[in-house]
Amino acid sequence: MIERGFQREAAVRIERHQVRESALDAALEGFADRIEGDVHRMGDDPMPEHGWGRVSDAFLDYVAARSVRGPELLGGKDCRLAFTSAATAAIGAMALDAGRGDRAHVHIAYTGSGFDYEDDARVGADRSASPRTWLRAFHLHCISGVQEEHLLIDAAPTLRGNEERADVVLVHALMACVFGRVEGRDPAEAARGTSSAERLAAIDSMCAALGAGTDLPDHRATLATLRALAAGDRPAFERALAAQLDLHRERHSAGPLPAPRTLLPLDAIALAALASWGAGWHDPVDSAYLPPALVRCFRAGAPRVRTYGRDKRADAVAALAAGPLTVDRPPRPLDAGRQAPAAPAAYDDHVRQLADRFRDPGPAPDQGADCLLELVTWQLRRFRARAAEDPQGGDARQREALLLAVEAGTAAVRLIRAEPGAELDVTFGGTTRRLTAGRTAALSPHTWQTLTSLALITGDRELLAGCVLTEPGIFGSGVTVTAAYGQALHDYLRGADPGPAVERALTAITPLRDTTFTVPPVVLLSQLVEGDREGFALALADALEEHREHYSVGTLTQDVEASLSLDVLALVCLVRRMGWSVPVVSPYLPEALVTSNSLVSGPLS
Repeated sequence: MIERGFQREAAVRIERHQVRESALDAALEGFADRIEGDVHRMGDDPMPEHGWGRVSDAFLDYVAARSVRGPELLGGKDCRLAFTSAATAAIGAMALDAGRGDRAHVHIAYTGSGFDYEDDARVGADRSASPRTWLRAFHLHCISGVQEEHLLIDAAPTLRGNEERADVVLVHALMACVFGRVEGRDPAEAARGTSSAERLAAIDSMCAALGAGTDLPDHRATLATLRALAAGDRPAFERALAAQLDLHRERHSAGPLPAPRTLLPLDAIALAALASWGAGWHDPVDSAYLPPALVRCFRAGAPRVRTYGRDKRADAVAALAAGPLTVDRPPRPLDAGRQAPAAPAAYDDHVRQLADRFRDPGPAPDQGADCLLELVTWQLRRFRARAAEDPQGGDARQREALLLAVEAGTAAVRLIRAEPGAELDVTFGGTTRRLTAGRTAALSPHTWQTLTSLALITGDRELLAGCVLTEPGIFGSGVTVTAAYGQALHDYLRGADPGPAVERALTAITPLRDTTFTVPPVVLLSQLVEGDREGFALALADALEEHREHYSVGTLTQDVEASLSLDVLALVCLVRRMGWSVPVVSPYLPEALVTSNSLVSGPLS
C-alpha cells in the first residue's frame, strides 16, 4: 500500500566502500571476449554448479565496475544484459546444486550461448540448494526480472531442523513475503493464498524462534528490513535498510581486498526493488549502493511513440516542435571493442577477390546466384565500414559499394526468379557471364529484406521491382520476426494490407528485446503505413537509439553493422522520395544518401 503524506527524515548519504582501481580495470578490460570464452568452456566443466557461480561473479564484477567508471551506462542494454546473464547463471548454479539439472537451461543472453543439463547424472537427486546459493539466486531473480519462482520454491533449503539458522530463516521469510509460501502449511490453505497479516505473522514466528545465533550479521539485518517491508512500516523500513547498508560498508571496509561486485549489495538492492514496485516506496535511502537502474529492475521509460502514431509522449512532441531531434553515435563505433574489426581497406581487398572469382569461368554456372549474393553481403560490409569513418556519406567509395551491391543483387534476383535451367547473361563490374538458374530456389526472408533495403536506399527501380514481384510465399507463415517484418514491408510496397504482418512482427519482437538478436524497425514501418509524419520522426529517433543500444553489448561493438542500420536507412530514404521531411539528424543517417534523390537512374515512381 502506498502511504500518502509520507515525510522522510533527513538522512546522511551512505557512501560505498573503496575498491582498488586495479580490480576495476581487471573487471572491465577485455570483458566481452573473456566472458565468451568462460561461457564456452562451461561445456566441459565437471562441476558446472560452481562454474556458473564464477560466471555470475564475473558479470556482477563487470556491472559493478561500470557503476563506478560509467554510472550513466547502468540503465543501458549492455549492463542490463550483463546483469540478466548474472541472474541466469546464478539460477542455473542453484538448480544444479539442488539436483535439478533437468530445469537448468542456462542460456546467457549477453553471449547468445549456453547449455542444457537434462542428461546431467545428478538430475533427480533429492536435495536442496545451499542457503547461500539460494539467496544469491533469489536476489538476482527479484532485480533482473528473470522469472523462476517455482524453481526457487522447489530448491529452497528445509526450515525444519534449521530454525535457529538465520540464513535459512531468511530464505523462508523471503518466500513467505514474496511468494506467500510457508513451509508445512496445509495444501488446502495454501491454495487459497496468504494474506498480508498471515505473511507478517509467519515472518515474526520464524524470527522469534531464531534466538541468539553466531551467524553472519547480514542475515539478521536483512530480516529486520524485510520484516518492516512486510509490516508496511515505511519509516522502519528506511531505518533498517540504512543500517543494513552501514553494516555492509563496515564489513567490506575492514575485511580483505573486496571484489568489485561487493559494491552491489544484492540483498539490499532486492529489498529496495521489492519496496519500489510492491509498495511504491521509491528512493528509500540515499546511497550509491542502490543504483536507480537496478532498484527499478531496469524498467525502461516509455518510447516517444508507439505503433501507428499512438501514445505520443508530450515531451517528445514538444522537443520535435522545437527543432530536429539529434541522435549521436559513438565516434568511430567500430573501434569500441578490444579487437578492432578489419579496416575499410581490408573490405576493399576482399570484394576485389570475390569479383575476380566471378570473372573466373571455373565455378559451376549454376552457383552464380550464390556468388552474386556473397558479393552483395561483402559490398554492404564495405559500405558500412566506410560509413563508420565518414558519417556524412561523402566518400565516393560508399556510393561505389552500394552501386556494385545493387548490380550483384539485381543479377541474383534475375537468376533466382528465372525458370530452373534457364541461361542468362549476367553482368557485374564490367564482366558478363552466362549463368544457369536453378541452384538457389528462392530468396530467404533475410536476403529479400537486405536486397529491398538496398533498392530503397539507392533508388534502383529494377532491383526494387524484382523484390516487389517476388512471391509472398517466401515468408512462409511469417511467425519469425524477420519473416513477419519482411512480409509487412512487402505488402506495403505491393499495395496489400500490411496490418496483420505488422502485428505478427510486434508479437515476435517482444521476447527478443533482451537478447543479442537484431530486430527490424517494425514501429517505424507502422508510422509509414499510417502516414503519420510526426510519428515517423519520433519513431525514427527511437529506432536509432535502439540500434545504438543494441551494438553497445559485448562483442557486438566490434561488428561492422554497428555503423548504421540498413533497414532504418531504407525507410528514411523511401519517405524522403515520397516528399516527407525527416527532422532527425544523426551520423547513423549519412546526409549524402538521405538527401540524394537517387544514386542510380532516377527517383522511384
